[in-house]
Amino acid sequence: MNKIAIIDFGGQYTHLIARRIRNLGVYSEIYHPEEFVVTKEIIGIIFSGGPQSVNAEDAFRIDIDVANIRTPILGICYGHQILASMLGGVIESGESKEYGLTNISCESDSILFSGLEQQQTVWMSHGDHVAVLPDSCRITAYSDSINVASYESNDNRFFGVQFHPEVTHTENGLIMLDKFISVCTDKRDWKAENFKDSLIQQIKDEAKCRKLVLLLSGGVDSLVAMELCIQAVGKENVFSIHVDTGFMRKNESQEIMEYFAELGFENIKIIAAEELYLKELKCVVEPEAKRLIIGKLFVDIANQELLTLEKEAELMLVQGTIYPDTIESGSTDKAAKIKTHHNRVDEITKLIEAGRVIEPIKELYKDEVRLLGEELGLPHKLVHRHPFPGPGLAIRVICSDTSTPSIPLDQPSYNFGKAGSVMNKEEAELNEILADFGLIGKILPIKSVGVQGDFRTYHHPAVIWFKAGRKPNWHDLKIAASRAINKLASVNRIVFSWQSVDLQLQKLFLEKPVLDRLREVDAILRRETDQIAEIWQMPVVALPLFQNGRQAFVMRPVCSSDAMTASVYEMDFAEFERLSKLVQKIDGVGNLLYDVTTKPPGTIEWE
Repeated sequence: MNKIAIIDFGGQYTHLIARRIRNLGVYSEIYHPEEFVVTKEIIGIIFSGGPQSVNAEDAFRIDIDVANIRTPILGICYGHQILASMLGGVIESGESKEYGLTNISCESDSILFSGLEQQQTVWMSHGDHVAVLPDSCRITAYSDSINVASYESNDNRFFGVQFHPEVTHTENGLIMLDKFISVCTDKRDWKAENFKDSLIQQIKDEAKCRKLVLLLSGGVDSLVAMELCIQAVGKENVFSIHVDTGFMRKNESQEIMEYFAELGFENIKIIAAEELYLKELKCVVEPEAKRLIIGKLFVDIANQELLTLEKEAELMLVQGTIYPDTIESGSTDKAAKIKTHHNRVDEITKLIEAGRVIEPIKELYKDEVRLLGEELGLPHKLVHRHPFPGPGLAIRVICSDTSTPSIPLDQPSYNFGKAGSVMNKEEAELNEILADFGLIGKILPIKSVGVQGDFRTYHHPAVIWFKAGRKPNWHDLKIAASRAINKLASVNRIVFSWQSVDLQLQKLFLEKPVLDRLREVDAILRRETDQIAEIWQMPVVALPLFQNGRQAFVMRPVCSSDAMTASVYEMDFAEFERLSKLVQKIDGVGNLLYDVTTKPPGTIEWE
């Protein structure tokens, strides 16, 4: 199969580039630079962005003979810089840094910008820049801050863009990528559905007549992986283990049994492990530590069950891992890790290295998995369920082992008010930004994960609300949220409240009453929003923040197709107020907040 190779220089948008290329009808695959070899199937190469400086001693390098290679190459951000350097250009670090929306002026006779307006709005994210281009290239775009926003080689083999065409913020980015693909090929024949037969054959080849044991979460990914296995080796050779960790949503394990009963699949064993998980996670607060403990326990339990089924040498483990799972876990040594997925803990990695694991959909994205599921004949209602993370509600409880907000090391001048909110220069700046939109806000004394540029962030959310008498509106809310996140170093997420709040930090751990309360809130909100087709996923998060003894929660309804990027579902404000009052009928439930952060900069899950 012909493909465009995406070289991963550690950028968090690498997966998004690959996804965009597939959307444009050409199969793409991600490679690490140290492992990459040009083969005849590769019709084009894209160098990704990355968090490093090209001039750093330990920066990624790639062994490609640019003097003789005929395969077209496009460099993006870091890739733009390293390609220019390989061609003989000069890369400099300086004050010409750009982050966010930027206007560039383009040459209309260039390949990437042909047919587009001379002025284009693009998404920049860089510190270094190309200071001197080699004689073999010409500048095709510039901005107010840098002379070389884009270049092309005179022989139309090499292309570089300092901005990110793969993100939606670059208005004509897909058109630019499409034009690069047209340099590489005139065929657009990639469809996820076409992958079905080859995946089934791949499972047969890897299984080698051994029985398959699937770690079944109940989500779309493991469901599709299971159906592939059944069609590859037959129901009688597929066994499923569902570990009920105690972190499932309300009635989730029972629903899983009912779902698969509908499909006529009965080789499922549910293992009740709530007590064990709660014991091992007692007083654990740090998100990454929670994930690692959950992943290790999951493997330990699965291994015990494997021994009871058959001799280990005659079994293969199957996981519903998809592409984003491996990317966000930090797919290279120099990539910035966003979070460790439960199916990428050390124990699983060792099994993979030993050849004991089959991951049939690991090269697919979520929307491709759904398309494949439809092609396999699975019911629509199952294939289009909301995604649910492997660690479950454990990563939807933000834990705290203190009721006293800690002072961030990068902000030694913080002082804290009686409500526990961060009271410092940044909060004053936050309210200066919000004042233009009739909003007020506080920086919260908790943290959540995010991704900004090519870096993982673990910063504070801020809660905002409209001043009394100001009618809420999404236009002001979204612009205010974006400006606050872009300008405040300690903030990476914005949540909205329909009324003013005064939240206090308290201790909160993964305990059954805490999880049961979250289950009730989640169940009500899912029931009330179940018919809203635009909502792709809606995590509900329990916070260690309280007002008048009642706990605060966050709902995060997002619109997406593949989880690589996500926009916020713009719910009617009166409906949000209704939902807020509805969940407050649950004992101990207080403020309901609404996460209005896009991805990026906020990940869909909070941990």
